[in-house]
Amino acid sequence: MMALAGCSQPAPETEQTETEAAADSGLIRLDPEAIRIANITLGDVEIRKLEVDLQVSGRITVNENATARVGSFIEGVVVGCCEPVGMDVEKGQVLARLHSHEIHDAEASYWQARAELERRQTELKFSEESYKRASRLHELKAGSLQQVQEAETKYRSAEKFLEISKAEVERTENHLRYLGLTPELLPGAADEHAVKGRDAHEAVHLIEVRAPVSGTIIERMVSPGAVVAPSDSLYVISDLRSLWVIAQVPEQHLSSIRRGRAVEVSVRAYPGQTFPARIAYIGDALDPETRTVQVRCELNNPGRKLKTEMFATLTLQRGDGTEAVVAPLAALQNVDGQEILFVPEGENSFRARRVQPGRRSDSVVEIVSGLQAGEKVVDSGAFHLKSELLKAQLIEE
Repeated sequence: MMALAGCSQPAPETEQTETEAAADSGLIRLDPEAIRIANITLGDVEIRKLEVDLQVSGRITVNENATARVGSFIEGVVVGCCEPVGMDVEKGQVLARLHSHEIHDAEASYWQARAELERRQTELKFSEESYKRASRLHELKAGSLQQVQEAETKYRSAEKFLEISKAEVERTENHLRYLGLTPELLPGAADEHAVKGRDAHEAVHLIEVRAPVSGTIIERMVSPGAVVAPSDSLYVISDLRSLWVIAQVPEQHLSSIRRGRAVEVSVRAYPGQTFPARIAYIGDALDPETRTVQVRCELNNPGRKLKTEMFATLTLQRGDGTEAVVAPLAALQNVDGQEILFVPEGENSFRARRVQPGRRSDSVVEIVSGLQAGEKVVDSGAFHLKSELLKAQLIEE
């Protein structure tokens, strides 16, 4: 940095001794005393490697892709085996047992379908024999063709009804399997004795709610004696070895982040320690009030040190270490929606120059266009020059 000093000799009478601004050209002229009071200094425009990190606040949540909400597919009463919150469970493990009258209805439908199937099989056998007998009598000239045709019609109808009965048995059997039963477990089945370690009545009339995934029970919304319906959630199970971090990134930084980029996560519970994560999702809509977009990161949690609902700080790497033309961040000013820098032009004069900024760090800003390396810009005191420029514009208007 270097301070601007004016000439110690008095200015000619034809020049103004305070401030002169030509708003149309963006030129600002100050006398040496005004420069001293405004503490105007110059900074360098230079080429350097720009590695810019962005820090935002976030919240740790469960990984919805590793989370299952367990419900009941029938209405029933919980009769026991309600596992507590915090228990680790394996896929297929029994979480609760329900007693449901739907089991009775399904069982009755199955046996009714089986009985109808047996009746249709007997009917088919009888109609087949009748058809064969009518055909033989017709061949012996002892029966009419009409009798043969009527017998054949009954036989064909019996075949169709038998197929319908088979389909109904299959449907009711599938419904039993959907309820967690098999026909072999029903009372009256030929191999009922094959049910091991369970009472036959219990095997039929209790429905087991099983864990669809391995993980930890993080919510339980059911207790013994409760009546549950198919729309009710009973448990929430999540694999806590994988978590999400949800953050809100300001609009102006969206161009610097992308899916798959590495992120470092830190929490107050473990000062000085960071946890690696990656950006998995960038939202498609801005929050109209905060002008931020939601970013979701996937975070491995092998030791389960991190807990859901923890507040976290996310450090998102925005730069790739490439060289860029940079200027002091304090030098950048916004005038009427345009980004400008003030460049010294002659003695005690400064011109506003429009630039296109890029990435930013805490101290410098990338200049995509409008300046070249080696030039000087006003660093400290740039806001004062902006005020003088706006003042001149108001006077002209």
